[in-house]
Amino acid sequence: MDRLLLDQGRVALERERGLWPDRVITDYLDRWVLEKPEAVALISWREESQTCVRLSFRELAERAARASRALSLAGVSRGDVVSFQLPNCWQFVAAHLACVRLGAVSNPLMPIFRQREHSFMLRLGDARVLIAPASFRGFDHGALARQLGRELPGLARVLLTDDDSADSFEAALGDADVADCARGARLEPNDVMQLMFTSGTTGESKGVLHTSNTLLSAVREYARRMRIGAGDVIFMPSPLGHQLGFCYGLQMALMLGIPLVLTDIWNPERALELMREHGATFTFGATPFLADLASLRGVEARRPPRLRMFASSGAPIPPPVVEAARARLKVAVATCWGMTECASVTITPPDEYKVLESDGCALPNGEVRVLAADGSEAPRGTVGALQVRGSSLFVGYLKRPELSRLHEGGWFDTGDVARMDDEGYIRICG
Repeated sequence: MDRLLLDQGRVALERERGLWPDRVITDYLDRWVLEKPEAVALISWREESQTCVRLSFRELAERAARASRALSLAGVSRGDVVSFQLPNCWQFVAAHLACVRLGAVSNPLMPIFRQREHSFMLRLGDARVLIAPASFRGFDHGALARQLGRELPGLARVLLTDDDSADSFEAALGDADVADCARGARLEPNDVMQLMFTSGTTGESKGVLHTSNTLLSAVREYARRMRIGAGDVIFMPSPLGHQLGFCYGLQMALMLGIPLVLTDIWNPERALELMREHGATFTFGATPFLADLASLRGVEARRPPRLRMFASSGAPIPPPVVEAARARLKVAVATCWGMTECASVTITPPDEYKVLESDGCALPNGEVRVLAADGSEAPRGTVGALQVRGSSLFVGYLKRPELSRLHEGGWFDTGDVARMDDEGYIRICG
């Protein structure tokens, strides 16, 4: 895969604007290992096994280093694609960090994908390694992964988590000295860092390519607007294989050096317990997650005392759900809109009145506009085509350059329709 897809005009523009961090995620991990090695980095709850793994920054870095070594032994080198179809777990985080150390491209895959999606995505991405659970939610992922290993000649290695065979991911981490993999990264900030496929609900799934700079700029501006910082703890029930969980769970926690609490299966009672036990202050999930929590019996007496904010994306939040969350959970509610190609672009600051009537206004690192059918800007309050531009915009579609072209001025056509009010807030209409 080409390491650098950015044209120099965009690179120069972003450097002038100063919105790209010019870092990779392991730069932040290395900092926290030096400054607070024993502080909690990750708490990974597995619902099916009722087990919990708790890792400090030092321990997470060590597991990532061992994963780097394992991938290197499997033949992974700079620019290769590593696919991992994992639920929310420490192995997902370690696999991504290992890819960054090696300069490889992370290709997270949603756990719901099966043979049809896998065969298409792994072939298109020329995946070198596939990491999957041996089994998850009653499905034999191990058998599917091995089948794909036989069918795809470019797939050199299959590794399975929670497995005791020769394909075990955990066994591959080994116990050899990994000092040469413990710090730094072969990945540059403008190299392709992530390959993530769109859902394919409106056509063939497309492989979205991002760099560290594009996604970390979105995370940094989001954290600033939402006032998430050193004292926070993130609880992430949304899949890390989705841009929401990847950016505002994995990346935001490591960028800020704060604990990340993961759960692999959504269970509202368990979520409440985990947030209480680990002092979660922020969580991000789809509207049904908030509705589930707000409707739990006796939640007023059991609410997580430090939880102050719930951000939601994907669908408008019904006003009764917002009111129930405020009254019963005592949390502020924010809404967001984004997509795989640009992460979160618009948000409503927590508990503004706009949370009931919009999907937010643009973050400082981006812009949105609504166009009428003739290509002119649509009058405020009328529906038109939504376009976005900014520092978090992706760098292209894998092997589909004809679909990656931007409109004049760097505008990207999202395919969504929306309206914008007089204050610049948008509402997605379809």
